[in-house]
Amino acid sequence: VESYWQANMDLIVDLPDLNLYNPDLEVRTVYYNAPPTKLGPRAQVTRSLVANGAIVNGRVEDSVIFPRVFIEESAFVKDSIIFEDTTVNQGVVIDRSIIDKRVWVGPGACIGYSDDFTPNKEEPTHLNTGITLVGKGVKIPGEVKIGRNCKIECWVESADFDSEVIASGDTVVKKTPRAYSI
Repeated sequence: VESYWQANMDLIVDLPDLNLYNPDLEVRTVYYNAPPTKLGPRAQVTRSLVANGAIVNGRVEDSVIFPRVFIEESAFVKDSIIFEDTTVNQGVVIDRSIIDKRVWVGPGACIGYSDDFTPNKEEPTHLNTGITLVGKGVKIPGEVKIGRNCKIECWVESADFDSEVIASGDTVVKKTPRAYSI
């Protein structure tokens, strides 16, 4: 987890070893047919990669933002990787986290909260450097605080959270049956 996170953070330094902007270096990637990145009137983006189709109205620092991510006003994303089709609502704080695809983060939620770096109880060898993981399709309720080295498994919904505070090192699992659509 740490090395994956660090590899992404290495891309945002001023002169990365893998310079994506070097015209002599062919980097082959998936092309997303999406509109250009849109920055709102109060957006603040520093030392970050923001992919096409993303809309940023909040603050983003030292992060990698994938296509079609929507970051509302007064949200703050720092030292994080956020995958496509994710919504970060107003007042959200995300710090040192990896957020998978199609995640919805409710207003006022905090991910990567506290100075407690207790290793994850289920994955202590992989989640012990303060990085919090949020799985695909998760719906995080508003105002919830998720500590460091936490793991939120895929498809977790608001009803799966037992508390408004998820302590550092804890894991939230899917308890409610997932509704599948055809």
